[in-house]
Amino acid sequence: MGTDVEGRMFDEPLVGFARGADSLFSKLKEIIGPFHLMPHEALEAVAKRNNVPSLSAEEVGVVSYVLPIAQATRRENASMSSAPSRRWAYTRLYGEEFNKGLQRYIESILVKEGYLAIAPEVSNMFRISVDDRVGPTSNWSQRHVAFAAGLGTFGLSDGLITSVGIAHRLGSVVVNVPFESPRRSEDIHRDCIHFQTGACMTCAKRCPVGAITKDGHNKIKCREFVLAQEEYIRESYQLDIYGCGLCQTGVPCESKAPFINPVEKRH
Repeated sequence: MGTDVEGRMFDEPLVGFARGADSLFSKLKEIIGPFHLMPHEALEAVAKRNNVPSLSAEEVGVVSYVLPIAQATRRENASMSSAPSRRWAYTRLYGEEFNKGLQRYIESILVKEGYLAIAPEVSNMFRISVDDRVGPTSNWSQRHVAFAAGLGTFGLSDGLITSVGIAHRLGSVVVNVPFESPRRSEDIHRDCIHFQTGACMTCAKRCPVGAITKDGHNKIKCREFVLAQEEYIRESYQLDIYGCGLCQTGVPCESKAPFINPVEKRH
């Protein structure tokens, strides 16, 4: 990661699986928008390219993973109050390059073994749009896919609280294997202290621009602040990237799920 930032970027990953016909994926067309891809829709172009019939939702599945951000990076970023730390910026740039490369690698391994596979986020069908009312949305939400795979629940900041916390990067690959979805909590905020007790609000206190309140996460305010950090990161760390992560560090859910049952914890 460079001479002045050493050590691992990520800790041991978590991996989960979801069924392509899981009802949650069809619900995402209502929750996020009709443009959000179903897993079998993501594989459609691959099927055409391979001159095979289009697959149904029942014939596909999703592999989702969590890359927990290393402790040294989390600690450094937790010490910041108005901008991301050096290690966080490096991980945001090079860690995400690694994450995208990992998705491509998993896809290539599956294809080599004779499967139809695609990593939607790094494909030419991936789209991010910015709605004036709700902020940025994509047609393949890694957080919701990871939720479908039983890897976590949502916090007040909209981040995914996993068994190893909320500070992470996410990736996923769709493949023509009909995995079974795990049992999921019916409470999508099961592991957020605020939603469970009405207390905490540490992530809101950590946000320099008040983008997190008891009413939730203002994605527009958040996006404006995160993008504005590009100049600071360039001048301070000589990197061309934006980032923040303040609400993911220095919080009780940084490296664990506060309300998770120990027997549910993944290793």
